[in-house]
Amino acid sequence: MRKANCGAVERTILCRTVAALFLLGTAVASVQAQTLPGQQAVAPAAKGYVYWTNSLNGSLGRTSTTGSKAKEKFIVTKVPGGAGLTVDKHYIYWTGANGGSATTIARATLKGADVNLDFITGAQNPCGVAVDKTNIYWAGDIGSTIGRANLDGSDVNLDFIATGTGVCGVAVTKKYIYWANYQTAEIGRAKRDGSDVNLDFISGCGSGIAIEGKFIYFTTASGTGLARANIDGTGVNPNFIAGLNGQIAFLAVDKTAIFWADWGNRGTGKTIGRANLDGSDVNQSFVTGTKGGFGIAVTGGDP
Repeated sequence: MRKANCGAVERTILCRTVAALFLLGTAVASVQAQTLPGQQAVAPAAKGYVYWTNSLNGSLGRTSTTGSKAKEKFIVTKVPGGAGLTVDKHYIYWTGANGGSATTIARATLKGADVNLDFITGAQNPCGVAVDKTNIYWAGDIGSTIGRANLDGSDVNLDFIATGTGVCGVAVTKKYIYWANYQTAEIGRAKRDGSDVNLDFISGCGSGIAIEGKFIYFTTASGTGLARANIDGTGVNPNFIAGLNGQIAFLAVDKTAIFWADWGNRGTGKTIGRANLDGSDVNQSFVTGTKGGFGIAVTGGDP
């Protein structure tokens, strides 16, 4: 009898324990699924992708950072042009540069949804674009300034930093904003609040610029190579990667590699290239079949 009673008690305790654990798990899942008042639920960001603009056919392409699953028409805008391109944890941003008359910066999710071609308007042929945790920055090669706005597109300041014409590539760190002026072949730098402007921080650049760790990477004035310098402007290596085919306008870096788009002769390029961060293992045909690749960005990087 005692054994029977003991077994009954044990079964009761076991059932109650299982029920309690089930209810606890349900409660935790419910809490994790909740969104705070006033916040929007954001889908998890895609990982490990390279994005580029196809200047000839008005589209954005995408591939994995291993070069697989390449898709030339990942986003189709039917608006030829597009130069600067950047990404953050949730969005792709790209400029409408088309040779002179463009005025817009576009935005879409990393999965290619919610495309807004008029996310920011009023820019002067915006060429390069960069983002940090609070703001978006862009340069216009026809205009003479770097513009800035909040990440949601509000509070647009078209004249944030005076740079002179010919500016395309833009990059931003926790302390500074950098830009590449292809007309003067100079990289400029200013503090993130727009002060302490230095128009000739580094000499010998083309139109693209990217930053990773302690180094600045940039396209050469010839467009057939990539240069590198220390982030303080010293140790410039103009032949970091030399002898590339076509016309390299922009580049992007993550923690392991450099990626660049071959624009060709004003849009005739058909490849995306890749190399290790130390300049080794150069692969000029990492992706083939592009249509005048121009702007380029990589998730986890700072294009």
